[in-house]
Amino acid sequence: MPVLCIQELQVNPDVDGIYEDGIGGANTASEYPTAIQTNATWGLARLSSNTTLKYTNVTATDFTFYYDPLAGESSDIYVIDSGVYLDHTDFGGRVTWGITYVGKDKVDEYGHGTFCASGLAAGATYGVAKKANIIAVKVLDSIGRGATSVAIAGLNYVYQMAQTSGHPSVVSFSLTWKAFKPLDDAVNKVAAGNDAEDASLYSPCRAQNAITVAASDILDRKRASSNYGLAVFMFAPGSDIVSTSIENEHSAPYVAGIVASFQPHANMSIEDVKLALHKTSLINVLKDIRKSKALFTPNRLAQNGFPPKEQE
Repeated sequence: MPVLCIQELQVNPDVDGIYEDGIGGANTASEYPTAIQTNATWGLARLSSNTTLKYTNVTATDFTFYYDPLAGESSDIYVIDSGVYLDHTDFGGRVTWGITYVGKDKVDEYGHGTFCASGLAAGATYGVAKKANIIAVKVLDSIGRGATSVAIAGLNYVYQMAQTSGHPSVVSFSLTWKAFKPLDDAVNKVAAGNDAEDASLYSPCRAQNAITVAASDILDRKRASSNYGLAVFMFAPGSDIVSTSIENEHSAPYVAGIVASFQPHANMSIEDVKLALHKTSLINVLKDIRKSKALFTPNRLAQNGFPPKEQE
């Protein structure tokens, strides 16, 4: 429309306003379709359910999980842990070995990394971001121990690799040490820990840029051994969790998978990630934390942003 015509219409008392036209249509939800997994664990199911699960068999694998079929595509999840079992079928060839700092090269001697990070974060059956790349950074030995300096070296390695990969990157770090500032400075994504203490007493849980995750059970209660406090950003399922190897108790890898799931749609800063996690989470659903020494722990439960249609 010519500018002169627009100016004449703007002063015409019979015209309410002038707006740019747009294209619409039926809402088919095709932009972000939802995939459905019917052989999921309770931990996965809770991440896409707006309500407490009615079925409470923690070992069952017939729960329903709703998720983004692109979850994790072109994203890298760095697993700083005991390594990853490279040939596990649940990873579908998406695992590469980054670097070994202790123990045998390209072998997960302890099993922790395979279970709590790769299985929950990105496994095809047990994981959230089912298309993410998994990169193993081995900092723990065969009995699950590692030096703080080695953990820092692992984080520095990830930082260097992420700068050149061209891929959105997430760090899954389900390990804790007593408070140590150099480790805090190196961290991005961590777990709250499992000492039933204030997370601010541990590194890298207390780090400013950490997304520190406490653990909940199938009844939406804080797991007894989970850390707590203002250093915690949110809760996620982390009790009696079934994954690629054993049953264990970890919650941070689920959130790492959720973060990787966000990335196919936008390369996000840490501030963007925290905002997205906050927007998709459930508020005030954790039971009893207001009656315990976990009083000031944020009552926020992680969600992947893909609830079933009837719950929206």
